[in-house]
Amino acid sequence: MAACALAFSLRQTLWVLVVRDFKSRYRAQALGLFWSFAHPLVMMVTVTLAFQKVLKVEIPNFPVFYLIGAVIWQFFSNSLLATTGAMLDNSSLVKRTTFPRFLFPVAAVFSHLLHFAMELALVFAFFLIYPEAYRFNGALLALPALVLLLVVINIGVGLFTCGLNVRYRDVYYLVTSVLTMGFWVTPIIYPTAMAPAWLQPLLRLNPIGGVIEGARDVIMKGEWPRAEYLLPSLGTGLVLFIVGCAVFRRQNIYIADYV
Repeated sequence: MAACALAFSLRQTLWVLVVRDFKSRYRAQALGLFWSFAHPLVMMVTVTLAFQKVLKVEIPNFPVFYLIGAVIWQFFSNSLLATTGAMLDNSSLVKRTTFPRFLFPVAAVFSHLLHFAMELALVFAFFLIYPEAYRFNGALLALPALVLLLVVINIGVGLFTCGLNVRYRDVYYLVTSVLTMGFWVTPIIYPTAMAPAWLQPLLRLNPIGGVIEGARDVIMKGEWPRAEYLLPSLGTGLVLFIVGCAVFRRQNIYIADYV
């Protein structure tokens, strides 16, 4: 709580870091923000053709189904990679400034949150093409809570990997490998219900999977997130946040010596 209060008191500094990180991502790119929409669209078309035309997988409104999972996963994976390397990417500032170092990974998460907001707008824009895939009602009020949970998970895991990566540079490459495997054990291209019954409880422990399933319930079914997905995601997410904060706090005293 003290760290949250400190971050709020330094919100202007945090916002400067967020904007700087967001702008630097598109520097020297002729098409700029266009790439925020191009990648998920290209992947959506490719995966839809592969699953529905080649493999004949029957999932109703698959393009929207996939797009919801893809933008959430992309936010998690991109922000995790950014937070993992945040201290090394900002090594000059780490050595020369005195404000709390945890602002660097937190700023990386919020910078990618801006990117995620644009991609989420793309999800809703597909209502014009697939109106039957959407059910808009009061359940949409749960969507901001799911995004908040996603941010908490991102910050927690990011603080954990960021703190360790300063001393052990192999952590970044380990994270990329885990993310590659994580894509396939997260319900992005399939619903958890399609997995074997014995495997479903294990898949529900994946906090990102719970957020994805909850977002699909809210957007595509007009239903509140189901407890069997949301509660494991919430519990696992909070544990990851607490552990991440503890690890970063322990490693923080060594950061200036290793960047």
